[in-house]
Amino acid sequence: MSDPSSRIWRVAVIGAGAVVQRSHIPNFQALPNAKVVAVCDINPERARQVAQAAGIPGVYTDYQTLLAEVRPEIVVVATPNIFHKPMTLAALEAGAHVLCEKPLALTAADAVEMLERAREVGRVLTVGTHYRWSAPMRAAKAHIDGGFCGEIYAARTVWHRRAGIPGFGSWFTRQELAGGGALLDIGIHALDRALYLMGYPQPLTVTGATYAKLGPQGLGMGGWGADRLAPEAGGRFDVDDLAWGMVRLDSGAVLILQVSWAVHMAPEFVTEIFGDRGGLRVGHPNSVELFTTQHGQLITGESQVPRQEESSYTAMVRDLLRYLEGDTSARIITPEEALNAVRIIEGIQRSAESGREVVLAR
Repeated sequence: MSDPSSRIWRVAVIGAGAVVQRSHIPNFQALPNAKVVAVCDINPERARQVAQAAGIPGVYTDYQTLLAEVRPEIVVVATPNIFHKPMTLAALEAGAHVLCEKPLALTAADAVEMLERAREVGRVLTVGTHYRWSAPMRAAKAHIDGGFCGEIYAARTVWHRRAGIPGFGSWFTRQELAGGGALLDIGIHALDRALYLMGYPQPLTVTGATYAKLGPQGLGMGGWGADRLAPEAGGRFDVDDLAWGMVRLDSGAVLILQVSWAVHMAPEFVTEIFGDRGGLRVGHPNSVELFTTQHGQLITGESQVPRQEESSYTAMVRDLLRYLEGDTSARIITPEEALNAVRIIEGIQRSAESGREVVLAR
């Protein structure tokens, strides 16, 4: 049997937009046991430019051709959300493990089909909600696992951008390609942070509301995003720019989710956990805020965390490779976790459309 540490995983990336260039390719290339061997994008010039800049030998405009000719061991699907399902299924059928960008799918039914197919072909399918690998999140989880919070009965997780709409007029702001806006883009990340700290209890019911108030006015534009067009150039915005939801969980706890791409309020990126022994707040990049009571006195403190030299995405990929090599201590986003996140997001959308609470099927 060969030494796993000497193996170089051959990786193909489907998608070559701004997010791919900033996160996916460099974070794989930062690891000694991974090599990005091919990139695919429907825009041939962009694919060539990305491949040349990153030293990637294979350039494709058709993902089926890439899969057939390159036969990668790991495929990263980083395309508009509507394509996650067909591209993931094709990569699994080609024998690859798949790291799919969030959201895994637009519906729970699609997510179930994808995860069942991965199980049938004996391949790993995981999703890129990487923030749980940040140093503060790791520290917070250690406090919770050590009993600091006691019974967790509530949580609030927030990601509000004051002006952060990506790529106005690109696929990000078009319903038929994205399936949603802020809720599917950054809502998944905020949701995973809270559910991970809570131990990923099962969702029972969801109540939600979504709005598009600033984006249609051309307000709140972010400074990044592929194929960005100015509103006056005919770019379309027909997705949500703010979404709130409340989730009741089978643990008896409740979770509040608040996300926005653009809002007239201070930006905020925080996850709060409420327990009967203590509470904690993850928001600062270098510490975790702690709240408890000792001898009748209210105690507030901070748990300092070491500076993280690698990005949370790189840490996630490192664990994925370790997991694929048989390291049982490595962590990945499990199929059950990925599915529950999709179920909640879909529930919020359905509740927003109907104006009623949604009971999730189990």
